[in-house]
Amino acid sequence: MINKILKHIAPYIPENNRLERIWKLAQVDFKKRYYNDKLGLLWALLNPLFQISIYYFVFKEVFKVPTENYGLFLFAGLLLWMSFVESSQKGLSIIKTKRYLFENIQFNKLDLFYSQTLSVFIGFSFNFVAFVILCYALGVYYTWSILMFPIILFNIVLLALGIAMILATIQIYIKDVVHAWTILVLLGFWTSGVFFKGDLFLDKFPAMLYLHPFVGIIMNMRAITMQLGNWNYELMFVDLAWGFGLYFIGRFLFNKYSHKAIELI
Repeated sequence: MINKILKHIAPYIPENNRLERIWKLAQVDFKKRYYNDKLGLLWALLNPLFQISIYYFVFKEVFKVPTENYGLFLFAGLLLWMSFVESSQKGLSIIKTKRYLFENIQFNKLDLFYSQTLSVFIGFSFNFVAFVILCYALGVYYTWSILMFPIILFNIVLLALGIAMILATIQIYIKDVVHAWTILVLLGFWTSGVFFKGDLFLDKFPAMLYLHPFVGIIMNMRAITMQLGNWNYELMFVDLAWGFGLYFIGRFLFNKYSHKAIELI
């Protein structure tokens, strides 16, 4: 099934050597995750659905959260957060897992991050289609505002790439960064607005809307997919600033310090 889907997409990829290499690396990484599993690509959908089911039961049935369509509400937040975390965490081990490429092939090493992120968001696309179908099934219909979705996706890709490159560079010198990142991911998860409306931060922690880019990203995602509020342009620009800032910092650090990777890992 995966091969058939990727086969249909491949002809639309520009025939440029670098772009083709990024696509091939992403294709290999994506296949490697699901190819030998009996359920294959279905796992990409089952994992978030299982988490959504657990959180839905806890917050909707136990804590009685009053939010309408709370399952979709969770899906919208978890869909974005889980893709970001998966992509950024892969950056921690990319030098070790792709060491053979670092040592033996001359190419732009940043392409490894691009291909890795692309492979994660190929899986994301299947989950997003499931989300759209579920929205229609529950009577939530989209307006022209859904055309803003590429901005949200682009923002998350920038954040994921930036964090992945920063983490990969730091781990060359400090192996313990994996533990620090695990703690930060946990903190970020519970303060991102996945389980509640980001507007709640305005009352007690207004600065969080500008210190945590995912608060605004998830708010805007729900605004265009579930009509929960209006698209917030101010937060969009703040979140994009975070994305571009982290991306260029990560790119600079990796280009400057990654040459010592092979001798130190």
